[in-house]
Amino acid sequence: MATDRNHVVVVAIDFGTTYSGYAFSFRKDFALNKASHLTEISAKNWLSGDLQSDKTPTTLLLDRNKNFVSFGYEAETEYGRMSEEEREQHYYFRRFKMMLYDKDGTLNLTRKTVLKDMKNKQLPAIDVFKHSIKYIKALFVEDFKNRNMQITIEPLEKYVTWVLTVPAIWDEPAKQFMEEAAQMAGISKKSLLICLEPEAAAIYCKWLPIERDNELLNVMKPGRRFLVLDAGGGTIDMAMQEVNEDGKLKEISRAQGGDWGGIYVDEEFKHMLEKIVSKPIVEAFRMAHTIDYIDLFRNFERKKRQKQIGNNVTISVPASLPEIVDDINRHIEEQGLKELVTYKKGRFQIKLKKYEEFFNNVIDKIVVKVEEMLVSDTAKGTNVIIMVGGFSASDFLQQRIKDSFPSYTMVTPPECGLAVLKGAVLYGHDPDIIAARKMRYTYGVGTNTKFINGVHPESKKRLINGKEYCKNKFDIHVKRETLVHCDEETEKTYFPLYENQKSVDFKVFASKKDDPQYTDEEGCRKLGSLTVPMPDTSGGTNREVIAKFKFGANKFTVEGIDGNSKQSVDIKLDFLEDKK
Repeated sequence: MATDRNHVVVVAIDFGTTYSGYAFSFRKDFALNKASHLTEISAKNWLSGDLQSDKTPTTLLLDRNKNFVSFGYEAETEYGRMSEEEREQHYYFRRFKMMLYDKDGTLNLTRKTVLKDMKNKQLPAIDVFKHSIKYIKALFVEDFKNRNMQITIEPLEKYVTWVLTVPAIWDEPAKQFMEEAAQMAGISKKSLLICLEPEAAAIYCKWLPIERDNELLNVMKPGRRFLVLDAGGGTIDMAMQEVNEDGKLKEISRAQGGDWGGIYVDEEFKHMLEKIVSKPIVEAFRMAHTIDYIDLFRNFERKKRQKQIGNNVTISVPASLPEIVDDINRHIEEQGLKELVTYKKGRFQIKLKKYEEFFNNVIDKIVVKVEEMLVSDTAKGTNVIIMVGGFSASDFLQQRIKDSFPSYTMVTPPECGLAVLKGAVLYGHDPDIIAARKMRYTYGVGTNTKFINGVHPESKKRLINGKEYCKNKFDIHVKRETLVHCDEETEKTYFPLYENQKSVDFKVFASKKDDPQYTDEEGCRKLGSLTVPMPDTSGGTNREVIAKFKFGANKFTVEGIDGNSKQSVDIKLDFLEDKK
């Protein structure tokens, strides 16, 4: 466990949908003063021309042999300078993180899952993530050495704790996928922590000076409850936390959210463009003038983050688009948009009313979900909403949250886009700061239990040694929405079915239901299995075998124990197993 390591530095990598970056701080500085440690965290600054930013685009460029070329702004620039023939010989991936979000439970994410690049060429997804993480890791090492701090950080597995952030709405396969990609990138398992993005944001917010006491601003006191609205490029994560008496954080409502991030505002702009010039023309523009297509949406992204003044919003349009579209204004008029959109001198002039419509769809969903969380029984006493994440910089989103929840204090930190990154660094120094979490699923094991007529369906009846059993029974160890403290354990005792049985198989299941009855019902899936050796058969069917669930930092393990020998077996829960 990283918590037991004698590390020198914590490095957090915030691998975002649109932008990525890293930040770090030293263990000795954290030990000196936790409360003011936010000021000790260094975030990487990225350069693009004469612009400086705290993150770089999540964009990867590989050569024809699938070898790394560049990442971020450099990848965008290099790809933009290439001839069309050169682009065909390279792989160019952007905004690929969202493919790990299993929105409707149909994604069969495995180690063989593939990703399509800008030209629809395919590569294994895990290789794309591996190259990206490996680059950021190597960049930190290079930048650190250039600082000439006279501090040893190699071997990395000994002196560096790495923290990788993931959305809370991701499921277990996506988290494991990121872990394995990081390990392929050269980050050892023992030095890696996975941190949920809203938890990282909550840790950051805990140390924000927002409590006013005698005209001085202090960090949040014990008993304070707050909702974190983490609005990123791809996902929106919301979590409610409470500050315990010991200063640790307790999740009082399970993290929720959805795919309502800033990139979906871009999609609304794209839909308008497709309506004006047609979907085939937009696709042809993307394929034939790829870098111009990227520039158009980069211009929109830049505009999206700016404060809008006046009645019109101007979006610059690359010259190649009007070259393949005859009379854009005529198309605008034919689509009934003449009063809302005009094209003039290489720019779209969009009425503020129309521009705001791009935001409304996702903001409506965000407001509904925030309201659902705030009216729940667990939200009682919560009166602060803290907005973090890049999309939280949007005036439209901020204003809607203010207008929709006027009785709540809304806080948007100055560095809202770095909240997750800096919070993840703090988590790396003190993973135990998250004291308890709500369970997302109901977990248990499949068993055979005594068959009861009228209670169990006949289809489940199984005859063993002359006795009737009900097969596929879901024996619950912990229910969804249960508050589980870190390092909490649950255990249950079972017995072999046969007197001469020399081992017992446990199959571990998760269900979306509160009270699942059978392991083969809808919403239930197998997570893994383990076999517990029981070589001493002298006790017959009266021998005990124990299944123990151990809940830790963002994951759990299952252990099987022979009651006689006390020997145990740990299960490896493989969520990336190909189930087809």
